Amino acid sequence: MNLLKRCLVAAVGIPAIYLLIRLGSWYVLLLVAVLAGLAAREFYSMARQKGLRPLAGLGTFLAAALPFFAFQALTIQSSIWISSSVSLALMAVAVAALIGSQGIEGAIARISVTAFGILYFGGLFSTQLLLRLDPAYPDMAGVNWLFLAYLVTWAVDTGSYASGRLFGRRKLCPVLSPGKTYEGAIGGVLLAIAASYFLGSVWMGLFGWAQALFYGLLIGIAAPTGDLVVSVFKRDSGVKDSSRLIPGHGGVLDRFDSLLFAVPVSVIFRYFISPV
Repeated sequence: MNLLKRCLVAAVGIPAIYLLIRLGSWYVLLLVAVLAGLAAREFYSMARQKGLRPLAGLGTFLAAALPFFAFQALTIQSSIWISSSVSLALMAVAVAALIGSQGIEGAIARISVTAFGILYFGGLFSTQLLLRLDPAYPDMAGVNWLFLAYLVTWAVDTGSYASGRLFGRRKLCPVLSPGKTYEGAIGGVLLAIAASYFLGSVWMGLFGWAQALFYGLLIGIAAPTGDLVVSVFKRDSGVKDSSRLIPGHGGVLDRFDSLLFAVPVSVIFRYFISPV
């Protein structure tokens, strides 16, 4: 039943995500803002499980708002929107803690956790906009690059899961993620390389075969690293899933955590290694 739910969600979700990416502009901005806001909300929920008291409402709003400032920065080609938004977000958190009703006790932890949620999720998810909407590149190239980042990241997850189930013997990181194995990690990297070559090189024509192998290797490492970081949050807070929002998958952080590292790495790869 759980596998059926996962397949149904994927059958609906993947085309929907591609449509939003293809439409671009405000549509992809909406996708990114929703992901950032929901991810921050789940993070603050985990923080509360640890007895922390983040400014969850404010943090969720500001994490979802950061992509709008990034979008504006791309639209008018001015980085002032990025620096201003980060500064205003941090000041808002500090002032809210100052005038809030929770008192002085725990203020450092409250401000720090809230600010981290804003910058980590709002900031890292916003890099999708840079990959998709940079006006220096053709529109269709932006579509292909962002969708490729999603597809290769999901290939890592699929390869890791399948290889781990079939061949997994040696635990990769038993404290953080008992289900992950070295064999699964190798399978994830290999499928990422294959997906990078056939999708990024053969189908989309974004780069040559050598760059495809390198890109697949990078995402094969970056994606599970992003996953493990979120596993730190979940293990520390004592939860298995970040939420139950997505049937068969858990929460936004359970399904999209790998993208937090995979997309920024894709941006770096595109600009410095494969400028297409």
